[in-house]
Amino acid sequence: MEIGLIFAIFISNVIGLECLYNSRYKTTGALLILNLCLTVALAYQFQQMDKIIMILFVVVLIIAVFFGGRVYLNYRRHHPKAEIIEQIEEKESE
Repeated sequence: MEIGLIFAIFISNVIGLECLYNSRYKTTGALLILNLCLTVALAYQFQQMDKIIMILFVVVLIIAVFFGGRVYLNYRRHHPKAEIIEQIEEKESE
């Protein structure tokens, strides 16, 4: 079973690199996702799922904090401008 998974990962990488070289980015992305799934399946065979789940959880948490902070800072940056525009519009309408 493990040999088949390793062989499938190798084939997926080879085809993914070929598609990347020929500028077929959607196919390359699909093959990279397949490669990740095969890697998790291989790790499951070796009883390493606890470590992988913990690493994926940390990565998802870091991504969520990064994008959450980015959205918050964008909101903070643009919110005062909206208030100033509303005040200017009110003065112009008078």
